[in-house]
Amino acid sequence: MQFMTNAGDQALIIPIEAGVFIVFLVCRCWRMAAAWAAMVVAGSGLMLMLKLYFEACGPARHRVLYSPSGHTMAATMVYGGLLSLTRLNRAALLVVTLAIALLMGWTRVALGYHTVMEVVVGGALGLAVVACFSQWTQGWQKNFRPVLSILCVVAVVGISMRGWHPNIESAIQSASRLYFSQWECKRPPLQE
Repeated sequence: MQFMTNAGDQALIIPIEAGVFIVFLVCRCWRMAAAWAAMVVAGSGLMLMLKLYFEACGPARHRVLYSPSGHTMAATMVYGGLLSLTRLNRAALLVVTLAIALLMGWTRVALGYHTVMEVVVGGALGLAVVACFSQWTQGWQKNFRPVLSILCVVAVVGISMRGWHPNIESAIQSASRLYFSQWECKRPPLQE
């Protein structure tokens, strides 16, 4: 189960995102490169803003939504985005991308990293950015052929990054509490 959940780890996701972008540039697929970059920046940026907002005050006593699942969002976005390049019809793309979100979400909940609501938020965000990317690039994909190159990038990154785990989550938590807690947290009145 840890192997499956690591498929959404930033140590793997960020190099795949960069590698796919580079393949688009090398192949002179400028529009696809721009669309891929926009998808990655939008999805990752929205997730970062959600995490900064929800993590500002620390976990609540009855934790329901404290830290939306970045692993679930990232895996859904990247692998769903890659699947959209294979020209699956929309229904099949939706079903397979939803299956990725469900599988990644299940591993995050089963391992105790997130609540069900946190993975639902992450999966929904991932599905939304994949749907936008797929819709936006639908006409351009007819000219796009280097799917094999992208699969090679994914394989090389997967093999080379295995076992490395950056601690991005703790950096987000620290920044959130340092910069946003003063505005977002309601502190109880002082007891006299």
